[in-house]
Amino acid sequence: MYSFLIGLLTVLAPSAYAQGTEHVVSGTVVDEDSLPLSAVTVTLQDVDQQTVFRTATDSVGQFSLRYGIPGRYRLIVNYIGYRDYQSPPFELARIHLDTISLSTAENRLEAVDVKGKAKVLEINGGTISYNVENTIGGQDVSALEALKRAPGVHVENESRITLNGKSGVQILLDGRQTFLSGAELTDLLKSLSSNNIKSIDIINSPSAKYDATGSAGIINIRTKKNQVVGTNGTVTTAVAYGVSPKQIQNIILNHRVNNINVYGSYSHTLGNYNYLYGTNRTQNGKSYDSHTDDVDKRQKMSTQIGVDYFLNAKNTIGFLANGNFIFGGGITDTRTAIRTLPSNAIEESLDAINDYYGQRTGRYNFNVNYKFEDTLGHVLNIDADYGIFDKWNKNLQSNTYRDNQDVLTSQNLYRTLNGIAISLKGVKLDYSMDLWKGKFESGLKYSQVGSVNDSRFYHVDKGQDSLDNRRSNDFQFDERISSAYVDYKQQIDKFSFNAGLRMEISDSKGRLTYQESSSAVDDDINRNYTNLFPFFSITLQPTENQNLSLSYGKRIERPAYQDLNPFIYMLDELSFWQGNPFLNPELTHRLTLLYSLKSSTVVSFNFAYTDQFNARVTDTLERDKIVMISRNVGTQKHSSLALTQHLTPAPWWDVTFNGLLYYIQNSVSLDQYRNFDLQQLAGRASVLQSFRLPLKLKAEVFASYNSNRLSGANTFSRAVSQVDLALQKTLMKEKATLRLAVTDIYKGNQSRSTQSFPGFESSSYGYYESRQVRLSFSYKFNRGASKAQRTRNSALESESGRIK
Repeated sequence: MYSFLIGLLTVLAPSAYAQGTEHVVSGTVVDEDSLPLSAVTVTLQDVDQQTVFRTATDSVGQFSLRYGIPGRYRLIVNYIGYRDYQSPPFELARIHLDTISLSTAENRLEAVDVKGKAKVLEINGGTISYNVENTIGGQDVSALEALKRAPGVHVENESRITLNGKSGVQILLDGRQTFLSGAELTDLLKSLSSNNIKSIDIINSPSAKYDATGSAGIINIRTKKNQVVGTNGTVTTAVAYGVSPKQIQNIILNHRVNNINVYGSYSHTLGNYNYLYGTNRTQNGKSYDSHTDDVDKRQKMSTQIGVDYFLNAKNTIGFLANGNFIFGGGITDTRTAIRTLPSNAIEESLDAINDYYGQRTGRYNFNVNYKFEDTLGHVLNIDADYGIFDKWNKNLQSNTYRDNQDVLTSQNLYRTLNGIAISLKGVKLDYSMDLWKGKFESGLKYSQVGSVNDSRFYHVDKGQDSLDNRRSNDFQFDERISSAYVDYKQQIDKFSFNAGLRMEISDSKGRLTYQESSSAVDDDINRNYTNLFPFFSITLQPTENQNLSLSYGKRIERPAYQDLNPFIYMLDELSFWQGNPFLNPELTHRLTLLYSLKSSTVVSFNFAYTDQFNARVTDTLERDKIVMISRNVGTQKHSSLALTQHLTPAPWWDVTFNGLLYYIQNSVSLDQYRNFDLQQLAGRASVLQSFRLPLKLKAEVFASYNSNRLSGANTFSRAVSQVDLALQKTLMKEKATLRLAVTDIYKGNQSRSTQSFPGFESSSYGYYESRQVRLSFSYKFNRGASKAQRTRNSALESESGRIK
């Protein structure tokens, strides 16, 4: 397959150059003092205002555009801090323009940032961009909290992320995979500051050029990166209070000199987070009513440093390093009251305390990027990644039983030591060019992820630890994925077509080592499978501002690495979490019908059919225990109808609305005796309102509502809602900003759920300190730049072009 793709590129590349007669548009761009301006964006557009080619001026202000497709064109010259230049329309010909002189705009950069009307929501075809940097309430929180406000996104119990009511979302950071999921992914998002986020892009119908992972779609979190000449940055300090106080710090720095751009950031969140949750279950004629106080004492830090070097207008290289750290202790205190039904009298109680006296999570990721982009539409992008994820925790757990007279009857003490090390390597090549009046894209990718898990379980008696070989294990997992894709899109009159095919070859090897009957046992779990992922879409543009598209794609959701490790994690002696090494990936066929109007309205209908549906279920163990475990339980059908609408009722008032209706049908089987066909119609609505008030004040009101819904395999969750308020004022000649925010003002975001099967019923609840008050102060500085610099639209303006 790889040799076929390389051969195809070799054959097709010359044909792109041979399309018609090549013509050149050239010229020079200078400022008001006739001094040449370098790195100015020069764009060639057709009469429909579609970008044909884009380049940038060199160090002496010169540019050259080559093209060969007949038609009428105009030239657009953009440079932030200067007025735009637009040429009159011209026919295909060799043209050397007179010197283009740009006049300085009335407002410098600082004024542009403040005076321009910032959009919270932008719609480009099937992609919805939620601009976090243009919100008030979306600032000074974690990336996970910011994600909760994005259209169609819901975070269940701080761990399960859904898009339009469906699980299986692929989360990208600056276009690159994190290779994490579950608790590890949410921990990563908690360590990232929303002040570093530019936007959250939601891609409901990814084409073949994207990784096939993500049965519900893709969410790409794009971080900020400034390219203003000189030194600039932002410093933010915030305090928050919910159940306990918290302190947030964020620093963003950028330095641009000539062709080198250096940028970096640092953020931390210090303070404890408090959680309350519990379950009341009936099992084998008994009732177990448990309540847990959970205090997470981990501190969170994140840092980033990057360098872009612009070799010339066509070539750019970049280096990026990220580090995310979570460290500190934590404690859970669970009390369970045990009754024999139908009596309501407590006959026994269990108190279990988990003292996480040592916890640390570290993630390091390094990326090298090279990008070539010429004026004929040829783009070559090469990415190389290396990452390390390291996590360990030390836990001392006591289990104390008392009778109905509160007299101690027995006590057990355990110690668990868990270590997880994940390494990843990846290289990716993407190539695109103009072909047959359309765009051809292709690419190759190889990734290798290795996971080493060392889990030790000890009995503690009289201060002595003795290893329990039956409950301890070593689990190693290695996964290699090789992929290749081709994709072609073309517009014919009012129709545009996009078709592609992606092939992914997955090879995984797992080895589980444990003790059984006093002897070591090795279990090997090897899988090798090849999947083809076709994608097709057709789009009709009846008018300039309308688009109607129909698309089909096949997606895959591979098991999380930690869900494959069968080690048992104890909440107490009656409740466990356990992995499952025999999980299979789930496959989803997805159909999307989408209508968009201008850049303010998107209506979409999605239907997805998922086979080998993977869900975490709660099952009984022995007579009095429960285990929470991930399994392939059957099939799922998911239908959704979503509306995203941006309105401006008045010049000082903006409204962003997202409404969702979805219907889930789960045909699941826990074993041969427990089979269920479950259905649920559910809805979600959110409204974000922004107000521009006198005295340079801005206000924001965000409200969301989630109806009763079916979650996972057989869990029915009750409705939750939330209202947030935020106020912002600019100070010190608009260089400083003061923000005050209150989230979940009436504590409506308290989860409740139920699940049942013959012989077992449970109801659960949870509250995650969502009501908080935050006060923050931000200050922007800019030194060494007498004039504002442009925003680069090619190369590394953002990492969105580096999507694997």
